[in-house]
Amino acid sequence: MEGLEIYDFLRLVFITFIISLIIISIILLAKKRSNLVNGFTVSITSIISIIVSGINLIIMGYIADELNIAGDVISSYMFLIILGLSIFNLYIYFKNKNSIISA
Repeated sequence: MEGLEIYDFLRLVFITFIISLIIISIILLAKKRSNLVNGFTVSITSIISIIVSGINLIIMGYIADELNIAGDVISSYMFLIILGLSIFNLYIYFKNKNSIISA
């Protein structure tokens, strides 16, 4: 069935965003972080990953509806992971920025 291949390709987008957000989280959590990431980078990466993942999730719903197959639960969980990591990255960046300013 051609619908299952499309699910696999769209899952690659989710996995790419999850890996990139995890890398940003590791950089932000490092004690001695250099100027690898700034507020603009964290914000834009989070916003773009949420928007593109949401659009992919909607497209997957349309594909499932047209092919009369069940929806993909794993992709929904991947979207929630991306949403959580994006919010987590923003929280960590601005928390660290405020603690640096107040110190």
